[in-house]
Amino acid sequence: MRPTAALFTFLPFALCLLHFGLADAQAVAPSPAVGAGLLAKVCGLCKNRNLCLSSLGADPNAQGADLSGLTLISIRVATANATNTSAYIRRMLNDTSLEPAVQQALNDCADSYNDAVQQLDDSLAALTVRNYADLRKWVKTAVKEVDSCGGAFMELGSADKLGVANRSRTVKHLCNNALTVMGVLQKNRQ
Repeated sequence: MRPTAALFTFLPFALCLLHFGLADAQAVAPSPAVGAGLLAKVCGLCKNRNLCLSSLGADPNAQGADLSGLTLISIRVATANATNTSAYIRRMLNDTSLEPAVQQALNDCADSYNDAVQQLDDSLAALTVRNYADLRKWVKTAVKEVDSCGGAFMELGSADKLGVANRSRTVKHLCNNALTVMGVLQKNRQ
């Protein structure tokens, strides 16, 4: 079986384990420094500290989460934002009044965001089995996909009236925050 096919076979099972098993795993073997201060401490390590605090802090589970929980929340936040941006791009593709260069950039971005969302979904499966190497690889790959979309619109300059470059920048920052949080988790698991 190809690795990709195996992942898609395993992904639903892994997501169920993640959904039902993460809370129990946290209770049995919590990471160091569980508590409300952990969020501030971990976000303090991020380049985009305020975005980290606001995006993770909006989740009601963040205040009592350990490092595994914060990693999960950070990936979910990045995935949700990437999914919303992907949906926005698909809606904009229906606008026939856009210039051909903008339409082409949107088409490229739609492909990039489909790949980015898939990579972020795969990273959730990697987290459930504590495969930190794949977790990091897939989030970094998602960042590259998002960068390629943002770059396409940056080349248009003022033609990016749709704000796709700004949306892509936010998704990239959220992914980078997730990478920082997972780096702290990985260091504490070794």
